Amino acid sequence: MNLMKILSGLGMSLLLLASSVGADDALEGRHITVSGEGTVRARPDLAIAELGVTSRGKTATLAMAENRRKVASLLLALKESDIAEADVLTTDFAIHRETVPQNRRGENDGNEERSGDLERFVVRNLLQITVRDIDRAGSLLDRLVEAGANEVRGIRFTLQDDTQMALQARELAAADARSKAQHLATLHDVHLGKVLRISESGVRAVRPEAMMARAMDTSSSTVSAGELTFAAHLQIIYQLTD
Repeated sequence: MNLMKILSGLGMSLLLLASSVGADDALEGRHITVSGEGTVRARPDLAIAELGVTSRGKTATLAMAENRRKVASLLLALKESDIAEADVLTTDFAIHRETVPQNRRGENDGNEERSGDLERFVVRNLLQITVRDIDRAGSLLDRLVEAGANEVRGIRFTLQDDTQMALQARELAAADARSKAQHLATLHDVHLGKVLRISESGVRAVRPEAMMARAMDTSSSTVSAGELTFAAHLQIIYQLTD
């Protein structure tokens, strides 16, 4: 029984080795390696903002109470703005103690005595908010700041489903690679044969942070969604024939 297992394992190893050698042999003949790139652009249909409230107090209890009150105000503003509960997610909640150095007493008369440092507690509660109507993103941010948000981490734009964008970018990358290979083959009086190998480095979505600015003549924030760019990169090896 043990001998059969050994022979079976040896046979499988030889089969894998033969397959590996065969794959390498396929690339020993004449071939050409080219890279292709394809990019597509699309207008986003989702805005994702991260903001929240940071509160301070002499005790953790006081800081927590203040933070809870302001976060409740944010949640009410979101509800009144028709933001669904499922689109609001807590991404960070933390409590820590900080020490604030106090000013020295008697700096003008040469007395270098320092008063006691002030100790206080800091509570931070950050929310991630998905805005499905991106045209309302700027006005919603203003509403939340008015409701008590004092920490805005940023806003980014994306697509609910980027599957089609990835497919289009990949198709363009494949066409780009074949066009390059065909041109090079023509220059050297040879023909393209079958594809020997394809490798993809992935479809990358470039999602820059949104640009936010305070308009000079209004009290509302200006948020520019712009467009998203999806880029696909392929490397293809073609066989060359006469």
